Amino acid sequence: MAMTWHLPPRSLSLIVLESVASVALIVLSLIGNVLILTALFRNPRLRNTSNSYIAALAVTDILSACVPGTLFASTLIAGRLVFGMPVCRLSGFLVHFLTYVSMTTMTLTAVNRYFRVVRPQLYRKWFTKRRSWSILVALWLFIAGFVFYPTALGVGTFTFNPMLSFCAYTFASKSAETVFTVAVVCVFVVFSLSLVCVCYYHVSKQIRSHNAGIRLSLQGVSVHEIKLSKVLFIMAFAFAICWIPTFGVVLIIRVVLRRAPHELAVVIPFLIQTSSVLNPLIYGALSPPFRREFRRLTTFTRRARSSDINSNASSPVGQIGVALEQIYISRLCGVDDSRRQQAGWDEPSQFPSSKVAWPV
Repeated sequence: MAMTWHLPPRSLSLIVLESVASVALIVLSLIGNVLILTALFRNPRLRNTSNSYIAALAVTDILSACVPGTLFASTLIAGRLVFGMPVCRLSGFLVHFLTYVSMTTMTLTAVNRYFRVVRPQLYRKWFTKRRSWSILVALWLFIAGFVFYPTALGVGTFTFNPMLSFCAYTFASKSAETVFTVAVVCVFVVFSLSLVCVCYYHVSKQIRSHNAGIRLSLQGVSVHEIKLSKVLFIMAFAFAICWIPTFGVVLIIRVVLRRAPHELAVVIPFLIQTSSVLNPLIYGALSPPFRREFRRLTTFTRRARSSDINSNASSPVGQIGVALEQIYISRLCGVDDSRRQQAGWDEPSQFPSSKVAWPV
């Protein structure tokens, strides 16, 4: 029994490569997702309904890095299961639970964008903050029950898989494994990804048909919301790039090969950990509000600039410059206000110059 806790023989170069890569993914996932949660905590303006899903994804990614990711990395480094079976079972449960939670949360994000852009009149009624969090909690409880039911019925248990280098379900019969696998693929892969594709197709069609959102602004959809839809679409696309190959490898192992080599099986946990790293990178690179918060959290430029401004403003020359700048801004705003009133727009974000291109 103890021998089954050891990994198959590996070359020294493969051990070093797998160990360094697994640890790097954990560090990057923790740093990026902690930055997201910290930005949401520091900036109240970021706490909207759409970003609540981003916060939920960040929480799941942190949990994935802390428990399954740590067990996976320690196993690759030591060449065997370091922790005992209780931790192994907890890790196996979280691998399945967090995977399905991430996929359903990404689907909810797509549905949220659909109603925000395509059906804005229904958005405020259905997507309040309280209702959004209630839906998330209900889905998390449902998924927890779904993952736990094979154990409750005695048809499956979480055991250590040396080829995968982490803990996963082992079923008592082929029929039980087939039923569970088909249910997962149909509900969390086919249905979820199909709904994501349909939602973002209608969102992109609506934006293109309204000249990059100018008419949408008249319906209460700001340019910021359109840009956010673009960012979330890219996140869903990157998410699919990670998860479609993951389930493809799972099907190959369970249906075709039955026993896969370590080099192929270990791709599954690596893709799972990679998906936890992508969300903060995409949001940090493409979302201006989060990018500004990340810059404030990782540098001291804001403090240095504020001290320079205060010191310059305290001098006579600085006071004259501030006064002239205020006069210039007031005149510029007056011109902009008159233009907006003549054109019939209410917000600066509704100018024709604020066009947003949707990826083809």
